[in-house]
Amino acid sequence: METVTSLEQLKPKMQVGDYGQVSEVLGCTRDAAKMRLRRGDKEALTVLQKLLDAREALKNEFQNQEA
Repeated sequence: METVTSLEQLKPKMQVGDYGQVSEVLGCTRDAAKMRLRRGDKEALTVLQKLLDAREALKNEFQNQEA
């Protein structure tokens, strides 16, 4: 996992529902999670990075099985 310094680095990988997933993990509203990410909150950015990494790993795992 690479170190993330801003939301802008992660935006290209984001999908619909990611703010909601981050809010569930952090135990806050979707809007609060979005604001925390925009402000560069390290905990929120770490949660988002782990979510994106897990999605990519799952995608790769199943694509490799099909090959």
